[in-house]
Amino acid sequence: MSRPQFGYVAKQMKLKLTTAVILSLAASICIASVALAAEPTTIRIAHNGFSSEMPVYVGKDAGIFLKHGMNVEPILILGGATTIQALIGKSLDLLMGGATPMLAAVMNGAQVKIIGGMNNRIPFTLLAQPEIKSGAQLKGKKIGITRFGSNTDFIARLAAQEFGLNPKSDITIVQAGAPESRLLALKARTVDATLFNIEQAVVARKMGYNVLLNFVEKEIDYTHIAIIAREDTIKTQPDMLRRFMRAYVESIRYFKTHKEEALKKSQQLQRLADREALEAGYVNNGKAMPDDGRPTVKGTQLVIDAAILEDPRAKNYTPQQLMDLSFLP
Repeated sequence: MSRPQFGYVAKQMKLKLTTAVILSLAASICIASVALAAEPTTIRIAHNGFSSEMPVYVGKDAGIFLKHGMNVEPILILGGATTIQALIGKSLDLLMGGATPMLAAVMNGAQVKIIGGMNNRIPFTLLAQPEIKSGAQLKGKKIGITRFGSNTDFIARLAAQEFGLNPKSDITIVQAGAPESRLLALKARTVDATLFNIEQAVVARKMGYNVLLNFVEKEIDYTHIAIIAREDTIKTQPDMLRRFMRAYVESIRYFKTHKEEALKKSQQLQRLADREALEAGYVNNGKAMPDDGRPTVKGTQLVIDAAILEDPRAKNYTPQQLMDLSFLP
């Protein structure tokens, strides 16, 4: 009787060991699956400057995007038209860009939409050489912009119209590159006037350049910076976009309630030590940033109306056709 009993016990032990191994393997697979699921989604998002875009950088540093499972990689690319091309070409996942270059791309077949708003006002100031005291004196002069088709291109033409000038014949618009390059162009007198964002305008004014037109004071609705996505991303990654927009809206609110963190980040990225300039940018950008992350319909209509003057195809679009706001929290 003892030998069969020993065999029975051995068989039971073997069965228990096998079960333990299977359970251990199952647990390991489960843990590995959870680890993979917890891996944050990397989002490559481009932008054209370091002013209105601060909430994304501040939110990233504060861990807000990571909390929502996102590893955000902001990338600086100069020129609105260039960034739209990068988005269309799938080098990017999302874009912080202007509605002006976006609409031009859409009219030429690009399948992209605005999914959120970032800066819903015109944030530029037009400054000119010290001897130019009025807008009328810009007739026959050169205005520096970033690149053709960019937001600065649109605003330069709008400024000319404000002065009663014809942007096609009364002024010459010159591609002068980044703000630093445009300031150098002013110093070298290769341009007579140029546009700067809020912070840069404060610095340029202190250098003796004349303010001809401050669009910030006018508080004109304009889709200066929006969150833009490809339509294929909208169709295939709705959960990712919902998580991104939740984190984005939370980051806007964090930016508005953590002033010193925002100023420190802005100083670092813009390489700007002027406290007055940084404060001006923070206050005015805060006013232009929507708490709920919604873009401006009125400001997008302004973009369309301006585009109609250059391209009649723009009549075929409404602000609603250019937007998909279903991902906003």
